[in-house]
Amino acid sequence: GNNDKRKWSGAFNANWQDDDYRIFSWASRLYETSNGQRTDDDTFFHARVVRNHRQRWAQEAFVQYERDPFAALSFRALTGAGLRYQRQLSEHLRWNQGTGVFHEWVREEETAGEQRDQLTRLSLYTHLQWQLPSVKLQTTLYFQPVVDEPADQRALWQFAATFPLGTHVDLKWQWQTRWDSRPPEGIEEENHQTQLRLGINF
Repeated sequence: GNNDKRKWSGAFNANWQDDDYRIFSWASRLYETSNGQRTDDDTFFHARVVRNHRQRWAQEAFVQYERDPFAALSFRALTGAGLRYQRQLSEHLRWNQGTGVFHEWVREEETAGEQRDQLTRLSLYTHLQWQLPSVKLQTTLYFQPVVDEPADQRALWQFAATFPLGTHVDLKWQWQTRWDSRPPEGIEEENHQTQLRLGINF
């Protein structure tokens, strides 16, 4: 028979900077139904403040909120801070290496019932950005073990390609892989996602 699928998605990015500070944030929302039943419902928000302490060193603070009930995640909220080493390796290639710590509040839905946790994690990441004439490439790798239980680990890898379509319009394709050593019951350790978005820059 007929299968009525509907999908809505949107994203917002904001960025401001001067010689000493950079403030940026991004948010996304995805909602999908099939024959009137909800099949996907993701919410994500992240905001970060970076203070350039020296030419190659910076301090940063961040907050984040995410929700994905179809991955058994009722919500995750976190706040943290850290240090960033940043270097322009060439005219077109930039490298950032960050280390920090954050505290998170997590609520997950499992077969046995609701699971609530408060955890403190280390946050280690590497970010590379290539600015080429016809495309901007970016890749980021995060590794986040729990401070007092290092066997509890999370990792995230992102790769994105952004193609300018005009002065204020671009097309962005992104691949994302998540890994969790202790996922909620019934959820696989690895999760892969791809996204294709049309962006308008103001």
